[in-house]
Amino acid sequence: MLFNKLKQNSNNNIITEPKNVHCDFEKGISKAVKKIFPNINIKYCIWHYKNLLEIKKNELCRNEVNDDEKIFNYYKGISNLPFINPEYIMDIFSLIKTKSIEKNSCQFLKFLEYFYETYLIGYDMKSWNYYNNIEHITNNASESLNNSLNKLFPMKPNFYELINKLKEQEHLSYYDYQMKIKGIWRMKKKNKNKN
Repeated sequence: MLFNKLKQNSNNNIITEPKNVHCDFEKGISKAVKKIFPNINIKYCIWHYKNLLEIKKNELCRNEVNDDEKIFNYYKGISNLPFINPEYIMDIFSLIKTKSIEKNSCQFLKFLEYFYETYLIGYDMKSWNYYNNIEHITNNASESLNNSLNKLFPMKPNFYELINKLKEQEHLSYYDYQMKIKGIWRMKKKNKNKN
């Protein structure tokens, strides 16, 4: 709904054609964004990638990974694939799988099957790969902004309330910036709890 509203307001001389969206590994969000903005570049959060792998590892093969140093290193290799040249990812995956078959690591092979189906087949690799593009690899900045915006707005602001509040925040940020350039730093008051 938000994406439709943004697109609708672009007809009111408000240009909304985002180039990138950074999000968790949520296919629903990705599909909704792509439907409204077909040319957008979707990048998934590395923290969520590693967290999802950790959860699945604990579910499928924790003991093998913890008890076998080679399997542990293979797991780490899989978890760091987002930083590898995409041209080599399938070769690395195949090598790890072959070595795991040789070691008869049945639990870890289940994990590799999950990884293959989920990340190599289920998602476009360029959406989770950051090779030569390490700008924002997590969505911490957007989650932090979202948290601060939630504190500013009523529960369901309309589009124009949103724009006005954002303009107000932009003005305050600019004012703070100008004051800091002049050497004037406003200190935030800390709440002191007296027990």
